[in-house]
Amino acid sequence: MKNHIISLDKDQGKEIAEKNFKDMCGYNRGKPVPQKIIDRSLRSLNDVYHQLEIKALISEYEKTCVDGINMLLDGKLFICNALAQIPSEEIEGIYIYLLTVGELGLSEASILNQVYYDMWQNAYMDAGQEILRQYLQGLSCNTDRYVSDNFGPGFFGMDVSQLEQFFAILDGEKISLKLLDSGFMSPTKSYAGFFLVTNSRQNFVGNDCENCLSSGKTCMYCKAGRKLAKYNIQ
Repeated sequence: MKNHIISLDKDQGKEIAEKNFKDMCGYNRGKPVPQKIIDRSLRSLNDVYHQLEIKALISEYEKTCVDGINMLLDGKLFICNALAQIPSEEIEGIYIYLLTVGELGLSEASILNQVYYDMWQNAYMDAGQEILRQYLQGLSCNTDRYVSDNFGPGFFGMDVSQLEQFFAILDGEKISLKLLDSGFMSPTKSYAGFFLVTNSRQNFVGNDCENCLSSGKTCMYCKAGRKLAKYNIQ
């Protein structure tokens, strides 16, 4: 499977996306929020739902492409520190991907609604990753194997500069996705990453960053953590 296009069912991710959206809005933190505000924010999805389109481009590689923290895919070197925590005998394969939810054409909306629309796109991007993982898990070749959670640039010790390598081996134009000279993707609501196929169901890198080997310089979560510490925010 090389440069294979997958159109993902956004209906399948609606429940996940709504939870993601509520998390971003802070509705799940136990603090009282007027129901009128919650209802308005949730209704804003109706304005953009018809424009959301989750597409992925994916290629599959053999386990022999992994050597320690290095992955050599089609002659391009990828480095992910988290791989050091995963026994080589557990790895059975790799899926590398690009994913996008496209662009929205609603620039004339109110500022508040534009904020909601942006959050819905983010919510569906995250949901799209899980839908893609479930799709791969459902393939017949993975019946007795397990597809991991997502790894990618900016997370688990994989530098964001490696985004360029993804576009070197994946033809993003197939899903109308490209890498700009600035280093950002267009559309901006897009992801690059990879899943590991393993022969047992384990969480090799822990939860909530506890075992992450990132240097902290490029990870969005590490940066957020340092800002919270600076301002003593709990």
